[in-house]
Amino acid sequence: MSINLNKKLSKNLKENGYIFVPIDKINQIFILKVKTIIRKYLYKNKINLLKLDDKNFSKHIYKLQNYINNNLKIEEFFENNKNLFNKILKNKNIATQYYFYLRCFKPNKNSDNYKPISLHRETFQGPEFFKDIYNLWIPILNCYKTNAVKFIEKSHKFKLGKDFDVQIKSTNIKKRSFGHKTGLLYQDRKLKFNKKISYKLLFKKNNFVIFSGQLIHGNAKNYSKKIRFSIDLRFMKKKSMKFNPIQSSSGKKYFKLLKIK
Repeated sequence: MSINLNKKLSKNLKENGYIFVPIDKINQIFILKVKTIIRKYLYKNKINLLKLDDKNFSKHIYKLQNYINNNLKIEEFFENNKNLFNKILKNKNIATQYYFYLRCFKPNKNSDNYKPISLHRETFQGPEFFKDIYNLWIPILNCYKTNAVKFIEKSHKFKLGKDFDVQIKSTNIKKRSFGHKTGLLYQDRKLKFNKKISYKLLFKKNNFVIFSGQLIHGNAKNYSKKIRFSIDLRFMKKKSMKFNPIQSSSGKKYFKLLKIK
């Protein structure tokens, strides 16, 4: 990726709160590895995810998430894209979530309980310094504009209490359940906006996405006929990490430290 393109992407990330990054050959290979791992797991275990109830679906997604992370290294993705991340962070020392979340959403009509995460910011589930965190979202299988990440434009600049308010609500996800360990929330937030807002879909074909953790976002419902697979994680400058919090779903430290050479 050229230096000029990296400069443009970095500027757009600050202004818009997100950027689309073209999936080049080396990232195509990385995504193919993930697809292969998923297909091997499903074939080996003779599983049709669409036919599973929500409990068993969550159980196998958790196992599959671990299978992916045991066979891939986060360092590989950052190293493959080191010029991009160096330009965004202007720092070689990164604090990154220590594993990829695997996001698998059934067609919406097939699941009453396994709902996509509603609109949120990362600071809703983390400490105050998560305002400096970035999200990485990588499409894997059956990802389209109609079932990708939804967001509110320019919302990384919204002020809590001025532009919107938050009400905490419980969900049907149990703490430290398989669903919780694959990124679903046992406590969610309902947002009330003080002005008219509209949603957009954070998707561009043959691109992955990096966006600010302050951008108000959530997963769109999946109205396709297939399960949507994607992976994601959060990262930030090491110096912005005030401490290493314990992740409630796993009981382990949230970040691992990387140095991009």
